[in-house]
Amino acid sequence: MSESLSNQFKSSELCDFQHNLARSIAADRRALLEHRLYGQLQTLENLTAFMEHHAFAVWDFMSLLKALQARLTCVDVPWRPVGNAQVRRLVNEIVLGEESDVLPAGGAASHFELYLQAMQEAGADTSQMNQFIQQLESGKTVAESLEQTSVSPAVAAFVRQTFEVIERGRPHEIAAAFTYGREDLIPEMFTQLVHGLDRQFPGKVATLRYYLERHIALDGDEHGEMGRQMVALLCDGDACREQEATQAAVDALRSRIRLWDGIAQAMETAK
Repeated sequence: MSESLSNQFKSSELCDFQHNLARSIAADRRALLEHRLYGQLQTLENLTAFMEHHAFAVWDFMSLLKALQARLTCVDVPWRPVGNAQVRRLVNEIVLGEESDVLPAGGAASHFELYLQAMQEAGADTSQMNQFIQQLESGKTVAESLEQTSVSPAVAAFVRQTFEVIERGRPHEIAAAFTYGREDLIPEMFTQLVHGLDRQFPGKVATLRYYLERHIALDGDEHGEMGRQMVALLCDGDACREQEATQAAVDALRSRIRLWDGIAQAMETAK
């Protein structure tokens, strides 16, 4: 087989895998996008309660990304070329946007830091997240930090599931969880709710609105496609890896649904 025909065949296999994976997660993705939680975010009080839980998902999104960078690129000295150069480029492009994105007034910040700014602006309580970060900085494990911070059971279960994927150390699984189960799933409906609250409470959710718009721009137009390419390249046509990546994507989506269930239930109980 000529090199050209071989490349076409491989490209066709990658597309088949991507289509099959998309079909496998379609029902869970739809359940998440149609979750009752979004209908509860009609007040600033409920929005800030949501943000206090959701901040942990923003944080562990960054942890998945840095796990990929650590495994797929060289972050040691002396430097050496590691793995597939195309995969390295995809990872580093995503890290650039997520860890050091541009700010409206100039400068740069990670999306996690931007989210904390949005929380403070909206009046959400950042103390639990700040305490969690302090526990990590003191040398505590993620599990110990979750326990010391007394996060809700829904948040703790969500973060633990993420770190089970990270600790297994399989790049194709980490990439699948990162790509198919993370922040690009915040629907446009949520953005429209925030726009409405921005009009109702001027100056309270402007930073959150910017955060969401950046995620739609980057994850929808750039990072989402980069992530899908990365998962396919890491599986490289291997049926076992493709099955593991698909399961990791399904598990990540179902974990997010359980988190959304927990947040919605907490709001209903408080009401």
